[in-house]
Amino acid sequence: AVVSTQSGHYDRDQSGHLSELHKTFLSDFDHRISSLALSNIGLIVSEDIPAGERLEFLEALSKKVSNHPEAKIRIMAKVGSLKIDQGQVEEVQELIKTLEELVNSLGEITPVHGAFYELSAKFYKVKGDYNSFYRDSLRYLGCIDLDDLTSKQKQEHAFHIGLSALLGDKVYNFGELLAHPLLESLKIACPWIVELLLAFNRGDMNKLEQLQPQWSQQPDLARNEVALKQKCALLGLMELTFNKASSSRSIPFSEVAAAVKLPVDEVELLVMKAISLNLVRGSIDECDKVVNLTWVQPRVLDLSQIKEMNKRIIEWAESVEKTVQDVERQIPELLCN
Repeated sequence: AVVSTQSGHYDRDQSGHLSELHKTFLSDFDHRISSLALSNIGLIVSEDIPAGERLEFLEALSKKVSNHPEAKIRIMAKVGSLKIDQGQVEEVQELIKTLEELVNSLGEITPVHGAFYELSAKFYKVKGDYNSFYRDSLRYLGCIDLDDLTSKQKQEHAFHIGLSALLGDKVYNFGELLAHPLLESLKIACPWIVELLLAFNRGDMNKLEQLQPQWSQQPDLARNEVALKQKCALLGLMELTFNKASSSRSIPFSEVAAAVKLPVDEVELLVMKAISLNLVRGSIDECDKVVNLTWVQPRVLDLSQIKEMNKRIIEWAESVEKTVQDVERQIPELLCN
């Protein structure tokens, strides 16, 4: 028996029956079925077709629904996924460009956006593009209902997205992932990666070192140890800047070095790297060994960072109130003069 068209799965005990039903019955009048419904049925039937014939079946089906963008995206996303499984990765790159144009033409978010972003994330995962995989995986999660995923699928998605966040050289905002309910699936299955993500979000070098026995067992992380430590140091500089009042952002090299656990003579290079990545803005006073930071890249904040922001707003309000009171006290003297 067929399970829901949303899941795209069927009862494998009935293997062979669906493809036979399609050949002997549905194919005679499939031109009368709406394109979107036909694409849903076709995806289910394709799982009942021998692997060697599945791609040909879906490509033929895509031609029948070519007049309906959503149906075509759904079918071709599956075609792309099968091609990746068969090692035809380069062909999928062009397919993704074509599908992206169709997806953008839809305007509003639809269920087929999830199918497209799932394909795109799978492609970038195979290519080892951590930044693009992280971006499109989050987009995929934003288009689906998490309840449609099994516990194992949730854990796998969370683990790989977590890895890409850590390894992506353009990912310096962990707040969206840390706030996502998907991460709950890792808190029991693989708690150390959740702790590691939290440490990076705070730029906590001490926690990074404490967790090294765990994360160094993961090959991709172990292979990128130097890059990981530099990234955590950059995030530590961002956190230090964020926690400073705007009037107190002239920070001695020694304070930066202590915060990110680097030698003082490496602080200047770290700040230059942060400025080049547009993580912070400011200048370096090499003579006085001070960095003057005027801006830090906005990020999605966690609860502790929101509390810090609230504290800063309260301090600012008190400072404004004090200034107003000082001006009011001086008004009579100014009027007399």
